[in-house]
Amino acid sequence: MARRFDGYPGSEFSPVPVRKFSYIRDYYIGSLYVIKPLLELIGLRAIVDEAVPDYSDRGQIVSTGEVTEILVANRLNSPTPLVDVEAWADLCGIQHMFGVDPKRLNDDRLARALEALDEHQDEIQTKLAFRLMKEFGLGADEVIWDTTAFYFEGDYDEAELIKFGYSPDHRSDLKQIKLAMAVDKESGVPMRQQLIEGRLADQKIAVESLLEMKAKLGKSHILVMGDNAVGTIPNLLRLNSEGVKFIAPCPSDVPFREAMDSVSQEEFDRNVWSDGKGESRFKYAERRVLITPEMTTSPDAKGTSPFTARVLIVWSESKARLDRERRETYMRRVEERLRDIGEMKLNRRRYKDKDYAQSQVDKIFEGPTCYLKAVYSHPRVVEVHDGPDGQAALKLEYGVDQEELRKLERRDGVYPVVTNLADGEEYPLKQIFERTRRKYQVERPMRYMKSRVRVRPVFLHKEERVRGLALVCFIALIAYCLLEHLAKKHDRKLTSHQVLKKYVSITYTAGQTLNGERFATVVNVTGEHMNLIRRLGLARGSYSKLADDST
Repeated sequence: MARRFDGYPGSEFSPVPVRKFSYIRDYYIGSLYVIKPLLELIGLRAIVDEAVPDYSDRGQIVSTGEVTEILVANRLNSPTPLVDVEAWADLCGIQHMFGVDPKRLNDDRLARALEALDEHQDEIQTKLAFRLMKEFGLGADEVIWDTTAFYFEGDYDEAELIKFGYSPDHRSDLKQIKLAMAVDKESGVPMRQQLIEGRLADQKIAVESLLEMKAKLGKSHILVMGDNAVGTIPNLLRLNSEGVKFIAPCPSDVPFREAMDSVSQEEFDRNVWSDGKGESRFKYAERRVLITPEMTTSPDAKGTSPFTARVLIVWSESKARLDRERRETYMRRVEERLRDIGEMKLNRRRYKDKDYAQSQVDKIFEGPTCYLKAVYSHPRVVEVHDGPDGQAALKLEYGVDQEELRKLERRDGVYPVVTNLADGEEYPLKQIFERTRRKYQVERPMRYMKSRVRVRPVFLHKEERVRGLALVCFIALIAYCLLEHLAKKHDRKLTSHQVLKKYVSITYTAGQTLNGERFATVVNVTGEHMNLIRRLGLARGSYSKLADDST
């Protein structure tokens, strides 16, 4: 029989409050409990204040470093539009945690801070990267490069960077800024960002962006892992001529098609990369291809030198399935359109004109279906005289070339990856392939930038302030990824999101008792919270009291 619960001692509910305090207030600090020591360990406030001039002699009360630290904390704790920062700071007890009166975080002070960050962001990024290398052992000798874009609602007619362009968010109706990012391969922590005009294609900005990042990181030698934007023939020639080592996938086109077709199934089976279940997910082989400036008409390749590249011919199980499904879908569409023209439209109205009919047939093979033209034997409209009275008529001739179709089927899932790492002993084939599987290291920060850190919505109109906010978001992203890097040293499954969520219930309570005694304390902090701070290596500085396990 279940025991009856009689309640706690004195647990009878009363709607009349018990007067034990003359006043009391709770501040909802939540994840700020772990964010504060993280930013202290990064040394963010000192880095910014060292780069931005001190204007305290002109009446400046809150330094730009303090404002930046609070804005980054806001991005990580509860991203809000800049017009709400003052209210957020008051609610979360920023005055107690960071020593800054929320009233000092008004719109004018935030705007001036963003402008100062924009003016000095190059120096800030450089100092921050060196701090990450020194304090956390991040090498940045091997980086992964990629781009993303952020769109803006508004005119921004006078902006230099905010332009219309190809949108990865499928918002071509809105202007955007592009962001290129270099991420440390081992830790997944961003090391450098660059804001780029929104209308420029990735292929056009890749080399300049990589060379600038290499110089700013102070690296004489650097290995870059990029995407298809890096792997164009002109970019490969330029990077090799500049002494930049690279690993990048390339378009499955000439001059790599012959190398792709030369790999047999038996050769693929010699190098298999399996998943945790032992199933073959990737297979790969190696070829050597001479890349010369004559392979491209781009002026960017002018003056570059030819080189022999190592080309990994990779087969992917998932890509093979997608290629097959895509080709079957395209072939159904092509055949439907060919039958429509040949059986329903030819010799009627405008389709009585041979040239016009042929132009409509050619349009079927524009865009993504262009590679199927050879499979259908280059369909053509011809004039025939097969009527009983010998009158001329138009006929569409085409057929499926089985040999061409088999060639495409053999290429399902196959793609080339090019590198100028010529030393096969220092960089074995398996190591190069495994480096290509680290692309998620940059895709994850890009995703975090738009979700966890929430660079949007942007309610700023001056471009310099937009650039300043982009730097704040980038620093927040560094902190977020660094926290994940520290967490995974102790638990491979632990993420930054899970760490921050553990501290969500923590509050800071300040008040005064009826006898005039003042008090202030954190509430809901458990031993688990403090132990995690120690494991993350954050029990330093103002949190050094937590270094003692007996705390």
